Amino acid sequence: MEVVDIVVGMKEKEIILEIKGVSKNYGRTAAVRAVEMKIGAGDIYALIGPNGSGKTTLMKMIVGLLRIDKGEISILGNQITGEAIEAKKLIGYVPDKPEGYGYLSGKELLYLTGRLKGMREAEVRVRVEQLMKLFDIEKILEGRMDGYSRGNLQKTAFLAALLGEPKLLIIDEPIVGLDPVSIRVFGERLVKFAKDGGAVLFATHTLDFASKYANRVGVMSEGKIVAEEKLSSKIKIEKVYEKAL
Repeated sequence: MEVVDIVVGMKEKEIILEIKGVSKNYGRTAAVRAVEMKIGAGDIYALIGPNGSGKTTLMKMIVGLLRIDKGEISILGNQITGEAIEAKKLIGYVPDKPEGYGYLSGKELLYLTGRLKGMREAEVRVRVEQLMKLFDIEKILEGRMDGYSRGNLQKTAFLAALLGEPKLLIIDEPIVGLDPVSIRVFGERLVKFAKDGGAVLFATHTLDFASKYANRVGVMSEGKIVAEEKLSSKIKIEKVYEKAL
C-alpha cells in the first residue's frame, strides 16, 4: 500500500492540533522540550522515537492528563488549559495501556462513554451497535472487561475514542496485542477518519504500520522533535528515522 496524501476538499487544510513551544519537566529532568507541531484535517501523523523520548508525556499533555509547564496546546483554537472542556470534546484518546473496569462490560463502558460525551441515549445505542461490528466483537463486549485480553481492551478503547464525533484521535501504541486482521481494520479506520476531515496523531515503535498508514512522521528524541517529514513513495519512514538518530 503506497502512502498518499489525504486531501480534504480543495481548500487549505484546517489546523486541528497546534502545539506552541510546549515543555514539561519532572524535577530537573526535561521530559518534553519546546515542542512545536501543527496537524491539519486529513493528516495521519506518526510520532516515533526511542523509549523515554517524551512521546507519551506529550500525548498526555495534549489530552489534558498532564499539566503543561510552558507553551500552549489548542484543538481547533480551543486551548487545552483555558477552554479545556471544549477542547476535550473534540478528542478521542487511546492510552498506551487501556484498562478494564472490573464489573463493567465493554458494551456498558461504550454506553457510559457516549453519555459522558453528551450524546443522547438513542444516538448512543445506534452508534455503539455500528461500532461493535468494526472488529466483530459484539459477543466479547457483552462480557466483563476484567476478563479481556490486551487486544480486546485495545479494541474497546478505540471504539470508545470514536464515540461523540471527535475531530482528533490521539493514540499511544495503536496495535499492541492486535492480530493481523485487526491491525488492518484499525489502520483502514484511521484512513477513513482522516478522509472524513479528522486528524490522527499516534505514537508507535512499529515502523511498518506507520509507513503503511501515516502520511506524516515526526521523530522524537530526548524530549524534542528532531525531524519531521511528509511521507511519500520516495520518502521512507525508516530513512527519516535513521537520519534523525
